[in-house]
Amino acid sequence: MGGYSPFIFTDNDEFIVIDQRFLPQIKKVKLENLNDTCMAIKDMIVRGAPLIGIVAAFGYYLAIKNAKDLDELNQASLTAYTNLLATRPTAVNLKWAVESQKKLIEQNAFLPVEKIIKKVRANAFGIFEDQKKADYEMAKNALVLFDKKMRILTHCNTGSFATGGIGTALGIIKYAAQQNLVEEVYVDETRPYFQGSRITAFELSKENINYKIVTDSACGILMQKKLIDCIIVGADRIAKNGDVANKVGTYCLAQLAKLHNVKFFVAAPESTIDRSLNNLSDLDIEIRDSSEILNFNGVNLAPDGAKALYFAFDVTPNYLIDSIITEKGIYRPDFEL
Repeated sequence: MGGYSPFIFTDNDEFIVIDQRFLPQIKKVKLENLNDTCMAIKDMIVRGAPLIGIVAAFGYYLAIKNAKDLDELNQASLTAYTNLLATRPTAVNLKWAVESQKKLIEQNAFLPVEKIIKKVRANAFGIFEDQKKADYEMAKNALVLFDKKMRILTHCNTGSFATGGIGTALGIIKYAAQQNLVEEVYVDETRPYFQGSRITAFELSKENINYKIVTDSACGILMQKKLIDCIIVGADRIAKNGDVANKVGTYCLAQLAKLHNVKFFVAAPESTIDRSLNNLSDLDIEIRDSSEILNFNGVNLAPDGAKALYFAFDVTPNYLIDSIITEKGIYRPDFEL
């Protein structure tokens, strides 16, 4: 369940990421500083809530690594914190990761600057390693939900290219497949970036797991014809009451799943749970540039002058969710996270 990684951070501090906009073609991009890191997150070179947090943590280190004294370090830290937080507002892992780096610097201000910088670097690797462990724990916890070989629908990409580990929802599918508990995976293409057909299908191919790509609009007929046993998705933010923000289209899937009596599961690390929010009714939903709907990789998909509205995420209310799976266990209704 591996063999590919969305990034490399070398002993010499070379930070190289795979540009996920071009997958399944492999195109690498070198991130040399804070501005490069912010661009990579904002422009979807890297994506997936856990991976965004990890990349931000390493970008934070790049931003402060050359500080000569505490004043310079604190200024670089504030700049990194502010700029990274501004890249994408919805996924909470980003905020969690940069706050972890900021607090580490504040709590170790009594140390020599060079030691603080080393701690920031180590913390970035720690966040990465913790995510990989969390992925495996999630996958193991989820097995109790598989009472037979399952036909699963999944949305967007929640695998190695979203977390750096085996993945959240897709990690569960990979792990269950190893236990011979997956009959087939339906991969919705996930417009407008096609993370499903480009990235999830790529990962399933590498794992030799049986799958079919379907259009986003086919989810209803798949359930109507009883071709799906459950839906497993990831999350970008989860409130205390179990409301889930995830890739736009998740809410539609959950509504149809409830209508057709199909189990709907959410998989995410504990770091995705925002316990400062009782619910997500007032969540700031990212609206991305309309060109991302009207064009794809330089190809015009609509007439000149066409307008578009692109919400990147939507919110699925807790009553549509059967279970939330994390590395700590399985939360069930009524959710009290």
